[in-house]
Amino acid sequence: MRILKQEIYFPIIVGIHLIFWCIDLYFFSGNFTEVDSDTMFFGRLQNASGLNSHRIIGEIFSSWVVTVFAFNFLMATRAKWVENLFGGLDKMYLIHKRSGVIAVILLLAHFIVVPRAIDFNPGKPLGFYALILILIGVIVSAVPVFKKKIPYHKWINFHKLMGVFYTLGVIHGFMVDSLIKQLPITRIYVFSMAMIGILAWVYKAFLFDLFNKKLNYAVKQVKNLGNNITELELVAQNKSLNFKAGQFAFFTFPSINKREQHPFTISSHPHQKNLKITIKGLGDYTDNFANKVNINDDVFVEGPYGKFSSGYSKEKEQVWIAGGIGITPFLALINDYYTNKVVLYWCVNNESEAVYKTPLETIAKSNPLFEFILWNSEKRGHITVDDLSIRDPEKRAYLICGPKALKENITKQLKQEGVKQSSIYDEEFTFR
Repeated sequence: MRILKQEIYFPIIVGIHLIFWCIDLYFFSGNFTEVDSDTMFFGRLQNASGLNSHRIIGEIFSSWVVTVFAFNFLMATRAKWVENLFGGLDKMYLIHKRSGVIAVILLLAHFIVVPRAIDFNPGKPLGFYALILILIGVIVSAVPVFKKKIPYHKWINFHKLMGVFYTLGVIHGFMVDSLIKQLPITRIYVFSMAMIGILAWVYKAFLFDLFNKKLNYAVKQVKNLGNNITELELVAQNKSLNFKAGQFAFFTFPSINKREQHPFTISSHPHQKNLKITIKGLGDYTDNFANKVNINDDVFVEGPYGKFSSGYSKEKEQVWIAGGIGITPFLALINDYYTNKVVLYWCVNNESEAVYKTPLETIAKSNPLFEFILWNSEKRGHITVDDLSIRDPEKRAYLICGPKALKENITKQLKQEGVKQSSIYDEEFTFR
């Protein structure tokens, strides 16, 4: 199945709209007229044709906004078929975040360009309120300074309100006079997407837990590995999670917060009886995690998600590059069977952070097809493709998991060496 990457996704969104608009405008035979309308910067329109550039461009912007947000709410449902379409929940959430920012830019463009009737209509102030609320919602959700300062559980609860703001915007679209209402193909498409978006939000906000039962686990062991890193071993209380090496799941710890979920990569292998996750303190929830949980505490698990797997190119020799806590998916993947050689580079700031150094070295000694190299950035600087000393790099496959800077730098350098994007697979390090 072809993965819908952002390079494909956004042109599709734009293209479908333009095709529908062009067809409808070509066959348009209505008599929509700007009786008395005003624009923000382009003056007043009186008894002008409804097919003026301000009306057309302004409403194209608004129809893009409606459908982009609709797809965003559909992504938020975590439906398996949607995840498969985007090649993993982590990739889908990246598109989700960027789509939200793009939608706000388009919404502002719509507000600036589109003509507004002088006569009062309840839909006019409703549209303005929706604009302000959506703008605030996306700023709080996407701007790094707010994401860092606002606790995760408050951030996610506010983010859920975007569905309410979106619904207000859709109601505005129904109430005001618009050219879209007289364009049959565009009208059906835009309003259908609006309904899909609202239904997807209602499902995620109110019905998701009814249809996605979480599995009940209990904490069996808590290991404080140092450097604010905690390893948890969990035992299933009834049904066990069915997952593949490299996947992640959402975990709820009621002893910390009954409603708050967090994604953690599963560091144990599917063939192992119990579930293991390794947590690095990166915020208010995960800091000093070893002191927040106790043996026998309940844990609720939802998943699995993600497509980070070495199986997509086992016919090639592979190079794995992990940065910091990005080692976690590889802890599971090293237990898979390989017919070709795998080299794992683990980049840490200093050797004290390499809490899994000994077990990884032990596996490397016993498996001739697995090589482990610890990269101490404090002593050796940031790793580069030249440091990998790979002969014929274009003939190998690469798995990268770690901070954004590491992934972007290594990916850029690999492409300069002739490696195709299809031979590079990475895992997004954060959803927020």
